[in-house]
Amino acid sequence: MTTSAGNTVLLGIGNTLWADEGFGPQVVARMRDRGDLLPPVELVDGGTQGLYLLPLVQDAARMIVFDAVDFGRPPGEMVVLRDDEIPAFFGQRPLSLHQTGFTDVLAAAELTGRRPQAITLVGVQYADIDTWGGGLSPAVAAAIDLAIETGRRELQSWEDATHV
Repeated sequence: MTTSAGNTVLLGIGNTLWADEGFGPQVVARMRDRGDLLPPVELVDGGTQGLYLLPLVQDAARMIVFDAVDFGRPPGEMVVLRDDEIPAFFGQRPLSLHQTGFTDVLAAAELTGRRPQAITLVGVQYADIDTWGGGLSPAVAAAIDLAIETGRRELQSWEDATHV
């Protein structure tokens, strides 16, 4: 999972074996299947790699993270946060005491002085992350296309900002 400095990464995080927890990887998979994003955008299924994602985060200039979140909203509702708006905990729960959350990865990148210049969380409120082997709930599955479109708009806003 090597990256070149200055790239843009679209990262889906979560566990596809736990129902809605698989939202992030499903978004990235659908984007990859469509094949209509041009380089230098890199699509990454980060799964539950935890701190193994640190080099990826450190090397990215810009990053969009797709994840299932818990902000107490109705299932399928989208939450978009940018940069410092991203709280220390945004809903990802470790499956064991040995697993780290993505916010730990962001904190480690910050400590090393190598956090992306811009980072956006595109989160969707989950309905169910406790069903082993279950697919996405209908409300969360219905949010995939909106999440992709939100990611595209974010990429466009970054592109527009570089040409001002």
